[in-house]
Amino acid sequence: MRASTYAQAFHELAATEKIEGEKLVKQFVATVLGNGHAHLLPKIVRVLDRIEKRTEDQATIEVTSATALSPEKVAQLLKREPFKHALSAAHKKVVRKVDATLIGGAVVRTGAQKIDASYKSSLITLYQSLISQ
Repeated sequence: MRASTYAQAFHELAATEKIEGEKLVKQFVATVLGNGHAHLLPKIVRVLDRIEKRTEDQATIEVTSATALSPEKVAQLLKREPFKHALSAAHKKVVRKVDATLIGGAVVRTGAQKIDASYKSSLITLYQSLISQ
């Protein structure tokens, strides 16, 4: 059995919250040891850390704007086009960032998706279209 398989199984069990945390860890370690895979424990922990980071990244929406936005303005922004399709029930955390080079508009990142509706990207696109003619 691979460490990634053990890590994924542990992650899924922990997400269900059917078994209390400490009891889950004891049972999991006992299962790994019982299967004769004690040598995999350090790698299982590393893989589990990567899975947790990926899960957290997928549950986080990062909103970058030219000026600081209040939580209410961020909520309004995420309800409008083109951002409204990026938001889902899986997103549990919103991170607000400020980038003064954006001039205006916003950039929204969710996991592997990026929606750039900033004035900066619009101006760069306009500039590139003008010089290419």
